[in-house]
Amino acid sequence: MPFPSPRPGSGRHAWLLLFALGLPAAACAEEDSETRVINGCPIWPYTRCPGADLRHADLSAQDLSGADFTGANMVRADLRVANLAGAILDRADLTAAQMQKASMPVARFRGARLVGANLEFARLFRADFSYADLTAANLEASRPMFARFQYARLIDANLQETKFGSADFRHAIMEGCLIRYTVFLDATFEDCKGCPVGW
Repeated sequence: MPFPSPRPGSGRHAWLLLFALGLPAAACAEEDSETRVINGCPIWPYTRCPGADLRHADLSAQDLSGADFTGANMVRADLRVANLAGAILDRADLTAAQMQKASMPVARFRGARLVGANLEFARLFRADFSYADLTAANLEASRPMFARFQYARLIDANLQETKFGSADFRHAIMEGCLIRYTVFLDATFEDCKGCPVGW
């Protein structure tokens, strides 16, 4: 039996349908081709960039969850509103980094340099700042509940309205810090130099 002849204009409609169905795939391919790479470091979740040079890099609002930036140079990097959940930044240099409103639960900053870094309103649940240098850092209104600050240096830091609930400051140094309305409920201060008393 012969196939019915197509209606006038039906070929054009079929082409439009195929074109419309192909758009998502093309958009995805274009998005994949635009993956950012900075000095050899791909910017995506769980990236592995130990020792990377990310000075002044714009990483704002990027999903870097689970990333490894061990020993990376991130001086003045822009990490505002970035997702660094579970990221490893041990011994990284984050001097003057902008990290406002970043989400960093369970992130590691062991031995990291955060001199003058801005972590205002950052979410730092169970983050590890052991041996980190937070001199002149701004942690105003951040939430490092259950965070570790063992042997950390908090010199002239802005800790105003910061919620340090159950944080661990054993052997830390805290001098000249602004602690107006700061909450240290159930924090541990054993052998901490300059930590507030009476909590």
